[in-house]
Amino acid sequence: MLSIITYKSYMANKITNRYFIILAILLSQSVIAQSIKSDSSKSKMYNNSLNLSIGPGGILIFFLPAAIYYERMFQGKLFGPKISSIVDVGVGFETHWGDSGPFYMARYGILIGNKKPHLEVKAGAAIVYNELHPSFSIGYRSQKPQSNFIFRTGVGWPETLYVGWGVSF
Repeated sequence: MLSIITYKSYMANKITNRYFIILAILLSQSVIAQSIKSDSSKSKMYNNSLNLSIGPGGILIFFLPAAIYYERMFQGKLFGPKISSIVDVGVGFETHWGDSGPFYMARYGILIGNKKPHLEVKAGAAIVYNELHPSFSIGYRSQKPQSNFIFRTGVGWPETLYVGWGVSF
């Protein structure tokens, strides 16, 4: 009789130990999983910005554009976490030897990269001298996540060769 009771308590302790080990493994895995950072916890860039862009000036005296525009970024919604969609609208002024006047532009584009350096490609339309023209740009953009400063440089129309600075918020 004593051996049956001892055997039953031995089996109960063995089952209890197995449950304890399984519970400890499950809890340790959930703690490890919570310590790993996912892509959604990475810091993102601010979605809105105001940008100033200035054309070539002394390089090509024939055409000197300057523009200011508002830009809205949609991060990771359409193309994934490393490619953001951007929409901008702006107004500018250009001058050259024969004439000068304002221009207006609206563009859609993509921003490739999720750290500091980015490739920026935009296409849209511009109204120059009351005529509708295509507008485009391709260039380099330097913007750190959660930073308010933007630096841009590239080539496009009507900006030609440009250097730009912006503030994101």
